[in-house]
Amino acid sequence: MQKIFYSAKKLILPKSSDPDISRQEFILNILLVLAIMLVFVGLLIHLIFRDTGLQSYANNTISLFVLSVIFLFFFALFILSRCGYSRFSSYALLSVFFLLAVYMTYRWGVEIQVALLFYVLIIVMSGILIHARFAFIVTLMVCAVLFFVGHLEWSEAISVNRYWMTDVWSVKDVVMVSVIFMIIATVSWLSNREIEKSLARARNSEVALKAERDSLEVKVQERTKELREAQLEKMTQLNRFAEFGRLSSGLFHDLMSPLSAVTLNMEMVKAEEKSALYETKIYLNKAIAASKRMEDFVIAVRKQIANEEHKTTFSVNEETKQIIEVLLHKAIKANVGIKLTAPENIKIFGSAPKWGQVALNLASNAIDAHASSQANEKKEVALSLVQKNGRVIFTVSDRGVGIAKENLEKIFDPFFTTKEGKGTGLGLYTVKRIVENDFHGTIEVVSEPRKGTAFIINIPKHQNG
Repeated sequence: MQKIFYSAKKLILPKSSDPDISRQEFILNILLVLAIMLVFVGLLIHLIFRDTGLQSYANNTISLFVLSVIFLFFFALFILSRCGYSRFSSYALLSVFFLLAVYMTYRWGVEIQVALLFYVLIIVMSGILIHARFAFIVTLMVCAVLFFVGHLEWSEAISVNRYWMTDVWSVKDVVMVSVIFMIIATVSWLSNREIEKSLARARNSEVALKAERDSLEVKVQERTKELREAQLEKMTQLNRFAEFGRLSSGLFHDLMSPLSAVTLNMEMVKAEEKSALYETKIYLNKAIAASKRMEDFVIAVRKQIANEEHKTTFSVNEETKQIIEVLLHKAIKANVGIKLTAPENIKIFGSAPKWGQVALNLASNAIDAHASSQANEKKEVALSLVQKNGRVIFTVSDRGVGIAKENLEKIFDPFFTTKEGKGTGLGLYTVKRIVENDFHGTIEVVSEPRKGTAFIINIPKHQNG
C-alpha cells in the first residue's frame, strides 16, 4: 500500500525548480488527475448501464464517444504537464472550459446556473494556475460574453432553449452577475497577491538565513582554525623546551668539558715560571679556544630556546654544525655517529633559529631511530647539504628501524607519534610547517622498515624575504 501511495504521489509531484511554477504545476496535476478519475468513473457507469439494457439512461447522458474524447483530452494535458509544458496545459484547460461555458450560455441563455458556475471556476483557476492579472482578463472576457449573448437574446437574434426556467433575466441581472464576477476576481487577486508576497518574503528570509548560516559556519571554521593553530604553536614551543629538557644532561656535560679545559690551562699558566713564555702562550691559546667553543655552544642553545623570528642571510652549514654540537652528547650516549657532508658553504635568507629547529628535530629523531637497532650494526646519522639549480637540498638519513608503510601518510599529522611515552607528535609537524611556510620548500620521506629512513628537504636558495 505504501508503495502504491508513493507511486501515485510521484505522478503529481512537480518537476520545475522554480517555486512559483512548481506550485502551479502541482495544483494543475491534481486537477487533471481528479478530472481523469471522474471521467473514467463516468465511462464505467455508462458501460454498466448500457449493458443492463437501460436505454433511457443512455439517451439522457453524454455518449460513450464524447466521454472517451474528454478522457483522452484530460490525459493528454496531464502528459504535457509531466513533460514540462505545464503552462501550455493550463492555457488549454482554461480555454476548453471557457468555450464550454460560452456554448452553454449561447445554447441555454445567460441565466444558466451551470455556465455561471463554470465562469466562476475559470476565473479562480486562472488566478491560481496562471497569475492574478490573467484572472482579470478572463473576467472581462466573461462579462463581454454575457453582455453580447444577452443582447442577442433580448433582441431575439438567437433562439434560446429555456426549458429549465420560467423567469427571464434582464440587463440588471447580467450587471449584478458581472459585478459578482469582478468581486470574485478581486478576491482571487488579493489572495494570490498576498500568497506570492508571503512566499517571496519566506524565500528572501530563507536565502538570508542560509547566507547568515554559511557566513557563521565560515567564521566558526576560521576561528576554530586560528585557535587550533595558536594551540599548536604553544604546544610546539612547549615541545621545544621539553626537547631541551631531555637534552639538558648532555648540555651540562658539553659545557663542563670546555670549562674544565679553561680551568686546567689557567692553573698551568699560574704554575709556569715567568721565563717559560712559550709554554704560557700555548696554555692561554687552549683556554681561549675552549672558552670560544663554550661561547658558541651557549649561543646555539640560546637561539633554539629564544626562537627569534628575525630574518637575515645566514650560513646553513654553520647553523647545522651548531645543532650537531647540541646533539653530540645524545649521539655519543646512544652510540650513534653524526656526519655532515657539505662540499661548499651555502647561505640562504630566512630565520636561522627556524632552520635550527628543522635540523634539530630531524637529527634527534634519526638518533632515536637507532634505539631498537642491533648492537653490531653500524649506527650513523648522515646529514648532507648541496645546492643545485638555485635550490638547497638538505637530507637527513639513518639506518634505524624505519617507518611502517601504514604510518608514512600520518607522520606529519600533529600529535601522531610512535614513541610510546616519549614523543609529543609535534616534531615532524613543526618541521613540515617551517619548511613550507617559512622557507617555501617541500619535504619528502623515503623509508624501509628495518633498513632506515631519509628525509629530503628542498628549498629555494633565494627567498622573498
